[in-house]
Amino acid sequence: MEKAVSVCPYCGCGCKLSYVSENGKIIKIEPVKEDEVSEGKPCVKGLTVHEVLDKDRVLYPMIRKGKILKKTTWDKAIKHILANVKGLSPEEILFTASGKIPNEDDYVIQKFARVCFSTNNIDSCCTRLCHASTVAGMEHCLGVGNVTKMENINNIDTLFIIGSNPAGNYPVFYNKILARKGSLKTISIQHWNNETSRNADISAVIQPCTEVALINGIINIIIQKKAYSRDIELLGGFAELAETVKKFDEDAVCRICSITKEKLNEIADAVINSNRLGAFHGMGFTQQVNSIENVHTLLNLVILRKGKVMTLRGEVNVQGVGDMGCLPYRLPNGGYENVKRLESIWNHPVPITHGKNIIEALLISPLKALFICGFNPAQSLPNLSVVHKNLKNSFLVCISSYFDKTSDFADVVLPMNALPECNGTITNGERRIRKLNIAAKAKGDSLPVWQILKKIASELGKAEYFNYCNEKEIFTEITKAVPAYSMVDIDSLYNGSDAWADKEIKRMKFFPESFEGVDSARSKKYPLLLITHRSKFCFLTSEMTSKSSTLSKLAEKDGFYLNSTEMKRFKLKPGAFVEVASKVSAMKGKAWLDDNLPDRTIAAMFHSEKFLINKLYPAEFDEETFTPNYKAIAVSVKR
Repeated sequence: MEKAVSVCPYCGCGCKLSYVSENGKIIKIEPVKEDEVSEGKPCVKGLTVHEVLDKDRVLYPMIRKGKILKKTTWDKAIKHILANVKGLSPEEILFTASGKIPNEDDYVIQKFARVCFSTNNIDSCCTRLCHASTVAGMEHCLGVGNVTKMENINNIDTLFIIGSNPAGNYPVFYNKILARKGSLKTISIQHWNNETSRNADISAVIQPCTEVALINGIINIIIQKKAYSRDIELLGGFAELAETVKKFDEDAVCRICSITKEKLNEIADAVINSNRLGAFHGMGFTQQVNSIENVHTLLNLVILRKGKVMTLRGEVNVQGVGDMGCLPYRLPNGGYENVKRLESIWNHPVPITHGKNIIEALLISPLKALFICGFNPAQSLPNLSVVHKNLKNSFLVCISSYFDKTSDFADVVLPMNALPECNGTITNGERRIRKLNIAAKAKGDSLPVWQILKKIASELGKAEYFNYCNEKEIFTEITKAVPAYSMVDIDSLYNGSDAWADKEIKRMKFFPESFEGVDSARSKKYPLLLITHRSKFCFLTSEMTSKSSTLSKLAEKDGFYLNSTEMKRFKLKPGAFVEVASKVSAMKGKAWLDDNLPDRTIAAMFHSEKFLINKLYPAEFDEETFTPNYKAIAVSVKR
């Protein structure tokens, strides 16, 4: 047996795992005891990677012939792609990068888009759909897009958790919370009574999308009691903040959020009495129409109390994909004012027109050609009937390790290596850079993404701009092109030591936000609010986790979840079929009992390809970051 240490392919914790192989096949996963992240206790998803690595993989290039994808060669697939994108303008094509792949692949994707197609239509799922508002909010308030450090859990006495269930979504981080039991007070603010809330010292279930009102109410109490350091008043925006929160008195907050005055004051007192406050938020907080307002407001609270932020975000390379410049409005080295510097590194002109993001390209202004890498928009975007129509009408190239719902629409499918088959690096949710090592042999004809794009660039006569021999050469260029990575010791990183991208706070500034009401309110026609949440045993659209025999036994059933009161109201028994309708679509599914949900609420998970819950969500999104609302939509229910 052989062992290789690399990184788990799932969440933003980015734990190290020991991949144990026999005759070239991964047969089991073992913990890495000295790993600073997992502390030798990775979650069940990571420990079952060996069950899924070989299942339902894309093994060779494929071209659609009628309704069927047929095996072909790399040369034929590339020629077919170029024949279909020939003559398209830069505005007519989109490239998506991915948090599932290494930094080096993501860097080459955005460079390929800008060099070979002169387009800034480059975006990624995990920045746009998950935490674009987190990054933007931190840049506004703190001058840097990530200040998270997991080890700060040991340096706080109170943790304010809002819109996240780390017990289910980040079990490794939650272990660190549990290790502080008795010396760390936890406050959990959610839309439902999840596992984190049930184990918290203080918990509250509030009306969905009313977080700004709640936090402003807490800030108002803090300011009224002058429970902050006087030097805080010197920070930009303080006077405006103090004025903004005045209207969020106890009566207003309790009415808006549907909590008691006793609960509001209990939360505020716990924050005031903390000497070292920490804050943790998730996608229950950011996947809303007012997501940037949510983040600004939470950061206002953190700055006011001189606290720390610990937000881990989404996929394993969630931070890296943004850092590499896979954004339509930003280059690897920052804004478009830095274009000359990037052109000198690449020795090639770089476009400076703002590009389209995923929401614009797939829902608002459909494009003629799409290169989708490590992303499943046919399941993960809102308003799926429109998305499916637009995917069908475009020339779609999928670069993927696994077949998924989006590959059903693909004209060409190209096989890429899964993360345990990759060399290179990832940057986890705390901006920790970790070395990947090849732990498993690549399946079939699959290749690293950078090698795939190098092949296509060669056919386009652009080979000289992608003349890399290995991932280390790409990372060397990254340290020149991405300022936040300029101080990384490459040799130390490649010898197995973690490195850190820039996390230094550049400024502290308040961004006051007011609460303007919820966008999706209950009505006589739509009496319940549909919320979505995640399973501990599934990951994202579940291309990998659904193939695990262990996780499949543990995962919750597909369907709609209601509490006893709502089951009785609609005369339902567990397992009965219901039809749930929103203003954009309707779908059927089984009803299941969950008394952790509040009244007038119905819930579902989004992991299953067989249960496309996002059909019910309209294309509503934060106006600044384009992060869609996935967390609250008014619906009707009938048997």
